Amino acid sequence: MKRLDIAIVCLLALTAAGCGGAKKSAMAESESPYKRKPLTEVSEQTLKVDGMIIDAKTQQSIGNETEAERLYQAVLELDSTNAEANYELARMMFQRGWFDSAAGHATIAWQSNQANPWYALLLSEIYKHQGNTKQLIALWEEMTKIAPDELNYYNELSNAYVLAGNINSAVEALNRVERKIGITEGISLQKQKIWTYAGRNDKAIKEVENLAAAVPQEKRYQAILSELYIAQGKPEKARRCYERIAEIDPDDEYVHISLASYYKQAGNMDRAYDELKQGLRSSAIDNKSKLQILGSFYTSDEFYGKYSKQAFALLEQLMAECDDTVTYATFYGDVLMRQERYAEAARQFRASLTADSSQYPVWEALLICENEIPNNDVRLLNLARRAQKLFPLHILPYFIEGQTLVNQQQYEQAIGPLKQCESIGFTNGYLADGCYSLMAECYYRTGRYSDAWATFDRCLAITGDNIGVLNNYAYYLAEQSTRLADAERMSKKTIDAEPDNATFLDTYAWVLHCMGRNNEALKYMERAVAADKRQSQTLIDHLNTIKKAAQQ
Repeated sequence: MKRLDIAIVCLLALTAAGCGGAKKSAMAESESPYKRKPLTEVSEQTLKVDGMIIDAKTQQSIGNETEAERLYQAVLELDSTNAEANYELARMMFQRGWFDSAAGHATIAWQSNQANPWYALLLSEIYKHQGNTKQLIALWEEMTKIAPDELNYYNELSNAYVLAGNINSAVEALNRVERKIGITEGISLQKQKIWTYAGRNDKAIKEVENLAAAVPQEKRYQAILSELYIAQGKPEKARRCYERIAEIDPDDEYVHISLASYYKQAGNMDRAYDELKQGLRSSAIDNKSKLQILGSFYTSDEFYGKYSKQAFALLEQLMAECDDTVTYATFYGDVLMRQERYAEAARQFRASLTADSSQYPVWEALLICENEIPNNDVRLLNLARRAQKLFPLHILPYFIEGQTLVNQQQYEQAIGPLKQCESIGFTNGYLADGCYSLMAECYYRTGRYSDAWATFDRCLAITGDNIGVLNNYAYYLAEQSTRLADAERMSKKTIDAEPDNATFLDTYAWVLHCMGRNNEALKYMERAVAADKRQSQTLIDHLNTIKKAAQQ
């Protein structure tokens, strides 16, 4: 019984469908998406134009610009308002710098299809290159009417007004966007830039103030405001911004660094140091960033001069916490070297060269530091010779070798590296006087007196009245009892320059003694011994010798 009921219901349904079947079938046929639509007749000229444009684009794609241009021109002979052909010709002429011709074609393209943004953009670029701000403004005003919800068009319009020098209209174009979507970061900051460009700093700040008020929990806007206030000489307003940041986010890792900048701007360097020190303790800032912050906070003169004590203390703390000291070894080494902490600086430079031995300035810094470390001749010589192999055209490694050998009284061996310095050449006189002074010493100690005198003369020609060179030259002439008048003249210059220098007084007394002027010599020799804090035995022996000679 139940099955029969179901069958009857189905039959009734089919019958009902059949009753309206003819009408329903006709409707379904008319609405079917698969129904064949009537053919639209296309003119022969349209087909020809389409084919020519395809051919022109093909020629463009293979780099045949000349043939492409010919085809586009042929299209315009058939259809002068064809948008694609005018657009492509405008692009070609724009690239060649034919702006007037390009503007003509681009205008036709845009007028033929104003909804195409590419046509408007090309025409806009052409107007900019022409300096045609009037037409540029008109173009983007029209585009905002055609597509009032396309926000980029208002930006283009604003830029056009800026180019025309109409700042109020430029801002108003962006205000139109704000009236549509409300206050946003992008628009507010763009207006701020426009007002700043126009020299209206009050209005520039007002834009950011409005943005900060609209989004009161965004601390970044407070940070931007604080920088603007500082730039405008309004430190108290800047400080309130920093305090607002601290209210929004008490754990902000940069607020103390910002406050440090504020106090530095305000001239309170002690408070700036305290805030910077606190900011650099933050675990949220990686050590690399901390070192960069420190490096940019102080100027070079401040870092190495007036505030060096504070700066060095912060740097040492950061380096102690740093897990990648090699990266900063050169910088840290330079700081230590400027503090005359040569052994510590040398360790940093050696670490840097372990990672990269190709940096000559680091080698030079290392050699300078190692040269200042007492009793270090063996390592210094090895480093100098290694540096010579890596950098054979730099003179410092050869100079260091020669100087070290002179210190070891290996005069004959020292001449070679010192001559190599001369062979390479002294850039801007760098190391020339020191090199010739050492070379003269070597010649004298090895008995090559004429070479020694000539080299001393070359050294003095470079340095002028270098009292150290004058003193040595005069003493050696006296030792050889030659050119004593020259020796006396040179030595006199040294005691005139430094009348209490025991070494210079000794030399002058000895020259006078060699000239037979023992009574005069005795006075200077007594002064020399009195001024000599080391109580040199050589000076005491000279005093005794001159006393005996004066008594005879």
